[in-house]
Parts: sequence; structure tokens; C-alpha cells
Amino acid sequence: MKSPNAFDRPWVLAITKLKERLEEPVQWYPFPAMIGFMLVMILGGHLLTDLNPRLGARVDVLPLDAPRHQDGGIWLGIYEDNGRINVVTSDRKKFSWPSNTENLESIEPLINYLKRQTHHESFSMALKMESSLTKITAVIAIDQRLKYAHLKPLIFALSSAKITRYGFETRIIN
Repeated sequence: MKSPNAFDRPWVLAITKLKERLEEPVQWYPFPAMIGFMLVMILGGHLLTDLNPRLGARVDVLPLDAPRHQDGGIWLGIYEDNGRINVVTSDRKKFSWPSNTENLESIEPLINYLKRQTHHESFSMALKMESSLTKITAVIAIDQRLKYAHLKPLIFALSSAKITRYGFETRIIN
């Protein structure tokens, strides 16, 4: 008869193999978690910039006590940078012209954009068989450092695109 050996038992052998496996250094273990974390960060970054169209527009609007209204369909942020008037839209399009311009051809791309937007909104409302003036209302966020002379080309562009309803965005004080 053989003498009983501790290594003859299957559970002792399994624990010994587990111990040997756990003693080996494993360098890859954080990478699956890092890949998932990085994907969440990248997708979250894209989602956050799409949620708020005002993000990235350097417009400092006037703080006034104002009631909350429904947002209009066309948001425009206007500010001055390096002697040029910049207009940023809600879908991140950017239009620019010199601040002292008298030439209305420089705002032609903005006029064409506004015409396309009103046409698109009107067409989608017709397909849905609904009518809403807020869809074709322009909400203009104007930097408080601008003068009225800087706004004349923008107001001309709105009238050229046949946008008759517009309002100015303010920062609501709570």
C-alpha cells in the first residue's frame, strides 16, 4: 500500500496550479477597462458638444430679468474678434465679415444659409401638417460689447431671408 501523499488529492493539485498561475505577472489587465473608459469619454465629449449649441460661441449676453420662452428654430450668436464680426449658428456653422463693412456681398453666405434654414423648417412643417412660428423665429445672442452699427448687416440678412420674427437672447437672472 502506498503512503498517502498530499499531492495526490485533486483539490490540492488545483490550488497549487492556481497559485502558480497567480504568481505570474499579468500586464494586460487594465487595458480592457481603459478601452471602455476612453470610448465613454470620446462619445460623451461628442454628445456634450451637440447638446448645447451655445457651447463654443464667445458671446457674453446682457443679464436681464426675463421670462423663459420656447427657443426659436434658428439660433445665432454674434461677437467681434480681431476686427471681424463672427456669427455662429446652432449647427456650428461660422460666418465672418469685417466689422466696418459697407459691402453687402460679404454677408451673402449668411443670407443663403438663413434662406436654406427657413426653407427646410417650412418644408418639414408642411410635411408634418403643422404650423409653428417659433420654428422660423431667429434667436440672436449678441455680445454686449457690440454696437448697433455691427448689427446692421445681420438685420439686413434676416430681412433678406424673409425672417420677420426675431428676438434677442439674454441671460436669465434667478
